[in-house]
Amino acid sequence: MILWIDPWIRKLGYALIKKNLEIIDAGVLLLDEKFPNRQSQFKRMLEIYNFFEKLIKKNKIRIISIEKLFFTKFNQANAEFVYGVRWLILMLAIKNKIEIVEYAPIQLKKFVTGNGKAEKILVQKCVMKLFGLKELPKPADVADALGLARIVSKRIN
Repeated sequence: MILWIDPWIRKLGYALIKKNLEIIDAGVLLLDEKFPNRQSQFKRMLEIYNFFEKLIKKNKIRIISIEKLFFTKFNQANAEFVYGVRWLILMLAIKNKIEIVEYAPIQLKKFVTGNGKAEKILVQKCVMKLFGLKELPKPADVADALGLARIVSKRIN
């Protein structure tokens, strides 16, 4: 199985798929607080760790694919915690002897849509078609997770 994670602190997308692209689980872990303080973000990191630790123990995951981080002037405030979440996921992978694969957002967009600068809605539509879904995967983080899981599945087939 392949687990893909978009490692953000407030809205973390993930998808767990089998090698044959059967979706086992896909979703978003949301932080309810609009403006979390440092202490609640520390607590959030523990919740994320516990969630993925249970998911890994429950499933035979061969590969964890994690998005490479991309920061702009608009999302730098979260950088410290996003790097922390990323480190927690990587630690879980190493601890459980799971292969780690990384992709940049531009690589996802190019693979799924053919255009590295595609809008989120196009990624969602293409992922919907790739997986034969009846509805758009929402939010966009779930589409990203499924798209990158698809890249990894191609790599191991």
